[in-house]
Amino acid sequence: MSEAATEGIITCPYCGDNVPGLTAIDPGMRLRLQNEAQVESVPENVCEGCFSQLSRLVSKGAVLRAEAQAKEQNRLMLWRNRVQLVKQAKQYLAHKNFSDAAVSYEKYLRVLEIVYEVKSGELSPDMFKNQARAQEMTVITSVYWDLMRIYDTHPRYADRQTKAAEKLAAFVRFTPIFPQILRKAESQTRTAKNPEAFKRFLKISNSSRPRCFIATAAYDGYFSETVLTLCEFRDQYLKSSQSGRKFVRAYYKVSPRIALLLDLLPFLKPTTRKLLTRVARSKFVRNRLNP
Repeated sequence: MSEAATEGIITCPYCGDNVPGLTAIDPGMRLRLQNEAQVESVPENVCEGCFSQLSRLVSKGAVLRAEAQAKEQNRLMLWRNRVQLVKQAKQYLAHKNFSDAAVSYEKYLRVLEIVYEVKSGELSPDMFKNQARAQEMTVITSVYWDLMRIYDTHPRYADRQTKAAEKLAAFVRFTPIFPQILRKAESQTRTAKNPEAFKRFLKISNSSRPRCFIATAAYDGYFSETVLTLCEFRDQYLKSSQSGRKFVRAYYKVSPRIALLLDLLPFLKPTTRKLLTRVARSKFVRNRLNP
């Protein structure tokens, strides 16, 4: 091609094509490309085709941002309304309106699944380990317990009752109402229409219950820093020697009764917490965990 023929040809710095001219990208569009379309590197001038594509990206980015904002607002609204769903369910339950109570409880659980972006039935205690969310686990536990009792009213709900029993067993061990729920479940096996569901719950709970009984009872939960430190000391140090393992076995035999006593006499918990905190912070424990 002759020099005269190539004088009017310009190369687009964005796509690399030869074009007759370029279009400037103003600062406002560049900023929107960065914020809305996450396009960081854009030349000051591009060909008409690239300019059209980038314009569409800006429009698409604005739509996506609006959708994300709407989704977040919806999640926030659902989260704020979740407490009302539980209150509503308990009111229905008090009037023996079991079907509406179950619907409200299921809506509450669905709200949590939407907020935490998990599929139906996939809520887990790990999502609520944060201290600020730990209280929600007690609410979830009470919901699954009530659902177990509601589903016990008719044999056709047996499958739902079994699923509720399994979820209850997963959550209850991390809550301060663990001993009360166990006692209620043991009593319910004698009067339930489907006692097998309650027996299954007890079996799972007893096989996976936390083994720092006294500490979890004193601190009303498993996720206290002191409880976790003592469990770590047990697993890393005590279980590493024969004498330590004997001590752990002896503790397992005695501590459930003491934990039950703490639940029955809660005024003893503050003193117990002080003693356990001193043990967890002692040089002996700290040196064994951080040699």
